[in-house]
Amino acid sequence: MEFNEMALRTVITFVTLYILARILGKKLIAQMTFFDFVAGVSLGSIVSGIMFSSNITKTVGLFGLVIFALLALLVDFISLKSFKGRKILNDEPTLVFKDGKVYEEGMSKARLTMDELLFQLRKKKIFYLDEIDFAFFETDGSVSAMKKKKQLPPTKQELQINTASRGVPQTFIIDGKLLSNSLKAAGKDEKWVQSILQTNGILKVADVAIAQIDEQNKVYIDKRHDK
Repeated sequence: MEFNEMALRTVITFVTLYILARILGKKLIAQMTFFDFVAGVSLGSIVSGIMFSSNITKTVGLFGLVIFALLALLVDFISLKSFKGRKILNDEPTLVFKDGKVYEEGMSKARLTMDELLFQLRKKKIFYLDEIDFAFFETDGSVSAMKKKKQLPPTKQELQINTASRGVPQTFIIDGKLLSNSLKAAGKDEKWVQSILQTNGILKVADVAIAQIDEQNKVYIDKRHDK
């Protein structure tokens, strides 16, 4: 395979894979089930074959890549629209700890050993089994656990503490660029920006790395070149 051919295959494959990855979305890595893992590995293998195998033409290879991505997208669509399909395709969480005791039936179904359960719990900063009320083995291979009520920290409601919500934050400066839409959403203008910058000893917007304001008018500003 010539260098020109390799360069062309790499560029075409990169662009196609980027587009497909954007279509498939962040879920493929954010909440990775066993199928998502297999799909990700398979996509990588297909891409590798397209780039390095001269026996596979670019057209046929890209066609296979697109078909595989569409099938993965179809599985997600079925899971989204059909509850029964979701159970078949993505499985469901398995109860492994019930009423403060290890649930052997769930452990057996999940093929989870005691050592693996303890390891997963330690990652959640749970070291004592008598603190747990119930726990699930999730479809992404992790364990989620609920502590017994007496082990949970008190809530603000229980302590009768009323804290006003800070609302939705608006980031109005990023990398020295003023974001007009965010500024407008916050009900502010450029004159206000200049005023708040001067208050913080900053001469111009270009000197700001990021700036944010919440609905209580609390402003956070970080300079691009801190001393």
